[in-house]
Amino acid sequence: MKTIIIKPKSKEEQNFLSRLMKKMNVETCIVEEPSPNYDTTKAMEDVHLKKGVRVKDSNDLFAKLGI
Repeated sequence: MKTIIIKPKSKEEQNFLSRLMKKMNVETCIVEEPSPNYDTTKAMEDVHLKKGVRVKDSNDLFAKLGI
């Protein structure tokens, strides 16, 4: 299973990305904590260890997903 961590820049972007991921049958979980939880920290470590992919924004995410 892949984990996609997104830090939206606005509430509108969060709503848009949530609806888009739902249409793509990708499970999403919005994390609104002041510091990263265990899952977020693990995903960040995976990216750092080259086990994941980091994207800058939604356009970069869509390019990586082939949309």
